[in-house]
Amino acid sequence: MRNRTFTATSLGLTLCFAIAVNGHQTPTGQTVAPKVTVGGKLQAKATSPSPAANAKQQSQKAAIGKGHVAVKASGPSSFWAEEVDVDDDGVVENNQFLYDAKRGMLFTYREDDFSCANGGTASGGILEALYAQGNAAGKPVGSGWYVVNLDAGKCGAKQSGVYGCKFDASGNPTECGVATINNTTGEIDVAVAN
Repeated sequence: MRNRTFTATSLGLTLCFAIAVNGHQTPTGQTVAPKVTVGGKLQAKATSPSPAANAKQQSQKAAIGKGHVAVKASGPSSFWAEEVDVDDDGVVENNQFLYDAKRGMLFTYREDDFSCANGGTASGGILEALYAQGNAAGKPVGSGWYVVNLDAGKCGAKQSGVYGCKFDASGNPTECGVATINNTTGEIDVAVAN
């Protein structure tokens, strides 16, 4: 029996299937990176990365996030907490923000629910980064990346680790897989799973 491999997009993530001649489908590999919606209000913050009038906990910090989903800034950076609906789901989330002006990157961290590539849902820490105007990497404003930490078995992950996606200026995922945060650049490296 011969198999053919096809690629399909589901929830913005690439899934590969081997389809046998008799029509049965069996997954041959799957990107387990979760789907995190990058909302319009969050992308608007990238064009003007500053705290709103009602922001709290304003200070200077050199890092944001928790555990494996944390990133270091290039130096002391503007930090604040603000309630914003960052994923356009109609629910205002309590977010932490850190603007690294030297890199031109806005980071945000929150505890929230996210969709799994296998159709389920999970919750945990979500770290996102968006490139702001004049960013050192020369990336389009509003593009960036997000990561979450998954335990083995959660969201279909075979191994515990950090998973995430890079996304374009419209919030569409461009590369997803196992992610490594580079504290030197503030960017992530993604090992795309096929």
